[in-house]
Amino acid sequence: MNPRLRGSAFIVLLAALSIVEGMGVRGIGMEPRCRCIKTESRRIGSYIQKVELFPPSPQCEDTEIIATMKRSGREICLEPTAPWVKKVIEKILAK
Repeated sequence: MNPRLRGSAFIVLLAALSIVEGMGVRGIGMEPRCRCIKTESRRIGSYIQKVELFPPSPQCEDTEIIATMKRSGREICLEPTAPWVKKVIEKILAK
C-alpha cells in the first residue's frame, strides 16, 4: 500500500474514533443525569400500576423509584425515604 494512502487512511480512522468517543454516553442513548427531578411523598399506593427501582449509578448517585399510574400511564418519581414507599420496596424485594 502506498505510504501516503496509508497515512491518509490512518488520519481518517483517528478522526472517526475521536468523533465516536466524543459522543460519549449520549451517543449510546443514555442520559448522563438523574431521571427524577421532583419526588412525591404523598401516599398514592392504590393508583400505582407498576414500580421500577433504579439503584445509584455513575449517571445518578440517588436511588430512584418510578411509579407508573394505572389510569393515566403517567410516571411519577417517589420519595425513597417516605415510609409507605419503603414498605412498597420491601414487598418488591421480598418477591
